[in-house]
Amino acid sequence: MNSKELVGRILNDIYKNLDEYSKDLIRACNFDVQFKNFYIVDDKTGKKQYIKNLMDCENIASFEAQNRIYKFKKVSLKKMIDEIIIIHMSSRKSKDGYSFEVDSDYKVVEPTIFINYEHKERILMWNELTEEELDEKLADFDTKINTITEDVLKKIGCIDNNNFVVYMDVFMDLEIIKNITEKEGNMVMIWIHPLFIFSDDNVVKGIITYELSKYNKNILEMFYKDIMEYCKEYKKLCGKNLKILEKIKEIAIKRNDEKVIEAIKEMEFI
Repeated sequence: MNSKELVGRILNDIYKNLDEYSKDLIRACNFDVQFKNFYIVDDKTGKKQYIKNLMDCENIASFEAQNRIYKFKKVSLKKMIDEIIIIHMSSRKSKDGYSFEVDSDYKVVEPTIFINYEHKERILMWNELTEEELDEKLADFDTKINTITEDVLKKIGCIDNNNFVVYMDVFMDLEIIKNITEKEGNMVMIWIHPLFIFSDDNVVKGIITYELSKYNKNILEMFYKDIMEYCKEYKKLCGKNLKILEKIKEIAIKRNDEKVIEAIKEMEFI
């Protein structure tokens, strides 16, 4: 069989046997389809022609290809953040012409973490920063933190910051949005996830007061509106509500804060 015709048949058979979700991703034309262990063999020379992506399929040279049995082994969606679908194949020589089969252990390898559009956009924004831009962003963030810290301290009645410090950890996994808080004696250390470098001041203030509220319940009462802003951003980036939303709802109902109550209803509905 001619190499171009063979590749066309294999692609058609792969697509027919794909799960519907993978088909949707491919039809959307946003994903790069890559292949592992997919090759055809020149029947005259025995040379393998590896096919690594769809571009290789289009540009393959014309020659008489060896008859082989191609097996569809699995689909990997692990690199969804990079918009890549990897199709794993295997093959062996055939005496009876071309044939295609699906491996008995065929599976779709789901991404470890689901990342929505907003989360992905933040990751792209972070990755596109040059070293100079990142240094500038971090300097601005430090200034923002100092201003927010002073405001929080003033409201909770402290003269100086001897109870908590806030850092941004630029080495955190971008795919897992999680802030980390550590307590040593009377000192609380808050490590903010790097993707929040793009957040508004009220969101960052909400993060800090949310983390502090774990150790001081009065802080939730004082800063519930700021913490609500963090909850809204967290929902946007992670697609789920923080548990503290229930306590904020209780405070809002007690204070007859209709704006916050309505915002919570919207978040619970979506």
